[in-house]
Amino acid sequence: MYELLLVLIRHPDRILEKEFLLQSIWPDSFVEEGNISFNIRQLRKALGDDAQTPSYIETIPRRGYRFLATVDEFVTEERLTGESVPRRDVKARLDGVKPLSVLAVSAAAVLFAGLTFAIWFFSSGGVKAAPILLAPFALERLSTDGQVHLAAISRDGKMVVYSRRNAGKQSLWLMQPGASENSQIVPLSDFLYYGLAISPDGKFVYYSRGQGSSQRQPDIYRESIFGGVPQRVVSEAQGWISLSPDGEKISFVRCPYTDQEYCSLWIADSIDGGNERKLVSRPRPIRIADNQISPDGKTIAFAVGESRTYSNDFGLSEVDIDSAAERDLTSEKFFNIEHLAWLPDAQGLLLTARREPDKNFRIWHVSAATGVASSLTDDSQTYSALSLNNDASVLVTSQVAPDFHLNLYRSSDPTSGPRRLADALTVNFAPNGELVFSSRRTGNQEIWSIKSDGSGERQLTNNPSDDVAPIVSPDNDFIFFASNRTGKIQIWKINRDGSNQTQVTFQQGGNPLVVSRDGQWLYYKSALEKKFMRVSIPDGHEEMVFDRSSQDSVLAPSGERVALSERINGENLLNVVSLPDGAVVKTYRYADSTATPVCLGWSHDDKYLAYILTDQSGLEQTLWFQPLDGQRPRKVVDLHEEVFEGSGLALSPDDESFAVVQGMWSHDAVLIRGLK
Repeated sequence: MYELLLVLIRHPDRILEKEFLLQSIWPDSFVEEGNISFNIRQLRKALGDDAQTPSYIETIPRRGYRFLATVDEFVTEERLTGESVPRRDVKARLDGVKPLSVLAVSAAAVLFAGLTFAIWFFSSGGVKAAPILLAPFALERLSTDGQVHLAAISRDGKMVVYSRRNAGKQSLWLMQPGASENSQIVPLSDFLYYGLAISPDGKFVYYSRGQGSSQRQPDIYRESIFGGVPQRVVSEAQGWISLSPDGEKISFVRCPYTDQEYCSLWIADSIDGGNERKLVSRPRPIRIADNQISPDGKTIAFAVGESRTYSNDFGLSEVDIDSAAERDLTSEKFFNIEHLAWLPDAQGLLLTARREPDKNFRIWHVSAATGVASSLTDDSQTYSALSLNNDASVLVTSQVAPDFHLNLYRSSDPTSGPRRLADALTVNFAPNGELVFSSRRTGNQEIWSIKSDGSGERQLTNNPSDDVAPIVSPDNDFIFFASNRTGKIQIWKINRDGSNQTQVTFQQGGNPLVVSRDGQWLYYKSALEKKFMRVSIPDGHEEMVFDRSSQDSVLAPSGERVALSERINGENLLNVVSLPDGAVVKTYRYADSTATPVCLGWSHDDKYLAYILTDQSGLEQTLWFQPLDGQRPRKVVDLHEEVFEGSGLALSPDDESFAVVQGMWSHDAVLIRGLK
């Protein structure tokens, strides 16, 4: 803010373009225009200025800002001769402004000068600075097998607690950085771990865990760091937890997933979960993710936003624990924010976040003083969990990498094993039996095509954005896919050879599902509300088809029916409804009532449904066919690898084969001693 005020004063009565301000104040940083607006608001607040009738700073719409007061600079003899003589400071002649406002300018200058000194003091090694921000990048691997999902370091930096996965089960372990000895805290079980935190005194570990396929949210437990009997502290919470500096409070997130309260932030006593209190809530589809109690224990920083539209709509906010008053910590936005960690004395936060069109979650620093966000890592790695020791000299984080591939099975003999065709994340069949899929093999998600025998592989798009979820028109002439190249996800069309890329939707946007058999309509699921829409291919008219939202739902190739996986009275059911009236045509029970459906699909003749179930461990998955004539579901094959949820299943037009995207996310813990 101090630098911004100086730039404005040095150019009085001149319109300063936003680009000029960005280059003048942050020449070597990636800073969005919103950061200028944020700092202008802070300046006006300090000066007592009014944006509507400004005395000091005028906003020039769509251009920039202008400093209204006339400024006269008196050059001191000290500057000319180097001798120490009484000096006269910069004097502002403010025509038509109350004399009291001049005092405000002086007070603001003193305030900003103090702020500048404080920033210099901390960054130059002052008391409780964050050494990790000043030391050269140095990384030590704590695991190499891809099975360590979570890790947390104690405040003294002497212990690391981590969760390890083995054959679909997980256990909790304790290690000392630099030592080879590891001891088990919690033995291997079907429970999956979603969050970890070590108490400030290093005596207890807090963790959230639950059944992998259970519809119930995880519970939070407290246990001696050396093992023992776990004590349940909080029921029905998500994986993001934080402990206060004195260890007496715990903050956590609950997600009822209702329209009015999609997710909420809570605080409670850390010993037994008593005195629960809701601080913040957000309506559908806004998520609240990681949260961290500040070093003084008075506020909680939390990540909040949505990622459905593949745009940068995730932000960082703070709530006062006593008053529940909220404020934004930065004006900058991200595609998603996964984890947070406060720096000492609340100088700022570290976060793992991804900003479109970047494909990696990087470690970022957000300054508490200015709100500026700066990326600290520029390698090809994606980082997830974050945990700092007390003086921020050591950071434990996790590196995550996808390893998913497209497998093709023969329907007549699925147990013979699949043919592995390519690296992929989403897949569909073309009418001629070829496959179209999205893949990250180039570093970006692009659209590709390949023949069922593995030949004829071809890249069809090449764009820094995410191109996903391709489908092919019934005449085999066009491919429709979802892309966020405009800043939000929309549907695009290309010829089968990748030429003539054209935007199709301009309003809702989402993932393409089916092209009507006459080629006139494209049906799609809206990204934000998950409702069924359609767009006229000839004229671009968009309209809603079915307003019943569901995450797990698929449209029949005929466009006449929708299959929805819904939980009713505690049971997972498969409902088939007709369009456009939404009447339930048939209800089916899944083959295994204890399992969770992860993928749905229709046969091309609309005669049966396909679905994949995952068991309670979250690892064992099976493919089933459900005939619509009322016959019992038929088990097709055991899938011995995990399936990429939501868009990893496709059935061939001739019913001779089916494609599944399978694989896993690799997670490894690393220790970092410098981020410079």
